[in-house]
Amino acid sequence: MTDYSERQKIAEKYLKEMLEADDTKNFDLYTMRYEDKYLRNFSIERFSEDIKEMHERNGMNTGYEFLSTLRNFSFNGLDIFRFVWKGIYEKRDAVIEIDIYKKNGDWYIIQSAVH
Repeated sequence: MTDYSERQKIAEKYLKEMLEADDTKNFDLYTMRYEDKYLRNFSIERFSEDIKEMHERNGMNTGYEFLSTLRNFSFNGLDIFRFVWKGIYEKRDAVIEIDIYKKNGDWYIIQSAVH
């Protein structure tokens, strides 16, 4: 059984990777923690457009602060653990959510969002 602090550390590690991928426009880094089946409708073109719009709206990321967890939920037999940070960007602050799950001993992202 994985405890809360370990799950939070994993989620934060993945958050750092996602922020680096956003800042460097690195599709492979951004998608490496997802199972392929959850990326079926997510192309490099869509990623590039999303990043362009996010940079126009927010500017570059300059940091983050952990806010909270959200209630866990089950999806397709997976236990989803949800973590929320305040994303600090050049133009505004945003809420960042990273949702993770463990499958066959490996941790994956099922959702990441900047609001």
